[in-house]
Amino acid sequence: MFQFFKKNYHPVSLFIKNVFGFIPKNIFYYELALTHKSASIYHNKNYSINNERLEFLGDAVLNTIIGEYLFHKFINENEGFLTNLRSKIVNRHSLNEIALKLQIIKMIKQQHDLDVMTSNIPGNALEAIIGAIFVDKGYKFTKQVVLNKIILPYVDWNDLIENETNFKGKILDWCQKNHLTIEFKCEPISTNKKLQGYQAEVFINHRLAGKGQGLTKKEAEQQAAKDAIDKLSPLQGY
Repeated sequence: MFQFFKKNYHPVSLFIKNVFGFIPKNIFYYELALTHKSASIYHNKNYSINNERLEFLGDAVLNTIIGEYLFHKFINENEGFLTNLRSKIVNRHSLNEIALKLQIIKMIKQQHDLDVMTSNIPGNALEAIIGAIFVDKGYKFTKQVVLNKIILPYVDWNDLIENETNFKGKILDWCQKNHLTIEFKCEPISTNKKLQGYQAEVFINHRLAGKGQGLTKKEAEQQAAKDAIDKLSPLQGY
């Protein structure tokens, strides 16, 4: 079983305090969160202790926290936008990168022959730590830690949103992957010889797929691409 020390001097407790800014109440959960299945503690043939159950819980808690945050931050966006943005934040690659920046790998218990840097072990441990915080401190406290210590300091919102709203890039990629032809046509909108903006149309396999307007050609084409994405069910959630 785990060895316990006075909680303020326990190495895992010190790590949690230094990285996440608080002292755990029950250090056992955090020890468990940092125990990879390769270093499981076996009680018998059918029962072992590792971080997989806390990882499962942490994944659910993290998705709820990020979903709630995005719901309030982007009040004019639809479900597809919110879902795609959340998936970019909580995907395995993103969590692995954050976990490495937090230096969680220094504390993970595992077999020595495993290559942590090329695996999902860091991201899984981070989710397990989130699960441990939830069990130890509750949802409200966990939400503050996740947002202020894990997500917001490491997420480049401008980059995420720019990629998320690059509808033209998305539809171009999708057409290329599916071997479809795509063409944008854009014309100026004018009244009494005064330019009012642009009208764009996008054609996929020579069929009109979407229309859009904007003050610039680029904006009009983006809106036409968005219209096409909204109409084409294979592109939903792309």
